[in-house]
Amino acid sequence: MALPFAPKISPLMKRHKRGDFSCGKKPLNDYLQSRASQDMKRGLAAVFILEGGNEADIAGFYALSALSIEAGDLTEFAAKGLPVTRPVPCTLLGQFAVHEKWKGHGVGAWLLGHVLLNVTVHAGKVGSFALIVDATDDEARAYWRHSGFIPFPATPNRLFLPMKTLKKWLEKQ
Repeated sequence: MALPFAPKISPLMKRHKRGDFSCGKKPLNDYLQSRASQDMKRGLAAVFILEGGNEADIAGFYALSALSIEAGDLTEFAAKGLPVTRPVPCTLLGQFAVHEKWKGHGVGAWLLGHVLLNVTVHAGKVGSFALIVDATDDEARAYWRHSGFIPFPATPNRLFLPMKTLKKWLEKQ
């Protein structure tokens, strides 16, 4: 998908103008502006920036970290064959946002495609059964559902996309 600028992904760095970022959701803005760099320093998350226009502008960002779940938390179909005596490794997409000025220009779809490719490569090196997201509101939940994510039965705002499904999608591309 072509973007209105040459896309470049990089880890969050000091050069990025975090204070200029606004996605319309205060918790996501606050995370990027106040906590993202600390999470990176502490090894709690890897934060990636989609640079827009120039290397200081932030068109969007996402944060990934490790997470373990219990197989019993998944749908019965998804849990089939998973170990029940130990946690199941997954990847958490903890933050995902696009700057307001780029909404409606395909930036979100491009960024999600980068996330999916990145976690698939990661899952080939470090075991990960699924990509998990926590929807912060109904709008976010609808977005993730539209993108193919499946709600956890007991926690409908927590959704997952099995890596085997993701790999099949990417093989078709």
